[in-house]
Amino acid sequence: MNRNKRFAWTWAAAGVFAVAGLIGACDPEDTDKPTPQADAGTKTDAGTNTDAGSNTDAGTNTDAGSNTDAGSNTDAGTTTDAGTTTDAGTETDAGTVDAGPQSAFPLAVDGTWGASGYMGDNDGITDEPTCAATRPGTGLGVCHKFTLTKKAQGWGGVYWHFPEGNWGELDGAEVPPGAKSVSFYAWGQAGGEVVGFFVGSGAASKDKFKIETGDITLNALPTKYTIDISIINYGKVGGGFGWSAGGKDVPTVFFLDDIHWH
Repeated sequence: MNRNKRFAWTWAAAGVFAVAGLIGACDPEDTDKPTPQADAGTKTDAGTNTDAGSNTDAGTNTDAGSNTDAGSNTDAGTTTDAGTTTDAGTETDAGTVDAGPQSAFPLAVDGTWGASGYMGDNDGITDEPTCAATRPGTGLGVCHKFTLTKKAQGWGGVYWHFPEGNWGELDGAEVPPGAKSVSFYAWGQAGGEVVGFFVGSGAASKDKFKIETGDITLNALPTKYTIDISIINYGKVGGGFGWSAGGKDVPTVFFLDDIHWH
C-alpha cells in the first residue's frame, strides 16, 4: 500500500514538472522568433513604387534631344546682311568729313610765282636747285643756289613773277587774304655776302606796293628772315619775292630756301 502511494506521488510530481516545463517553453520573452510587425517588409509597394524605374517618359521626355529646329534656328549664321552692313567701311566721306578749316597758309613762293625776272647783270646770274644737307624750316618750295658774277651793270637780282615776265603791268597771282609776313632762310657760301630782299613790284605797278629789307650781311649758316607785310592791303600780286645785290670782284654765292607767305 505504501509502496503504491509512493509510486503515485512520484508520477504526480513528474507531471507537475512536465507541465512547468511546457509553460516555460511557451514564454513569449524566451522565444527567438521576432514578433511580426504590421506589414514589416510588406509595406504597400515597398520596393515597387509606382513606375519606379519606369516613370512616365523617363528618358523619353517629349522631343528630348529633338527640340524644334534645334541646331537649325531660322537663319542661324545667316543673319540678314551679316558682315555686309550697308556702307561698312565705306561711310560717305569717312575720314574726310569736315576735316577742320583748311588754311591757305603757309603759301610757298615757288610754285605760286617763278624765279624768272632777272635784272642788272642778268647774264652773270645762275640759279641751281642745291639744298643744304638738312633743309631748314618747313622746306617749302625749291632750294636755290644763286651765283652773281659782276658784269657791265655792276649789280644783279631776280624777281619771282606771275605770270612770267610780269614787271607790274599785269594782274598777278591771286593770294588769299590774311597773310602778315613773308619768311625765308638765307645764308652765304662763305659768310659776309651782302644781299637785299623785297616783296611787291612797286607803287607804280599793279601790286601797288613794295617792301624791302635793305642790305643784309649773310651768315654761313641758314638763318631765318621775315618781311612784315601786315600793313599791306594786297590783292593780286605780280612780284611775290625778290633779291638784289651789288656786283663784286669775286662772285657772290648764296642760298635761299623755304620762301613762303604766312
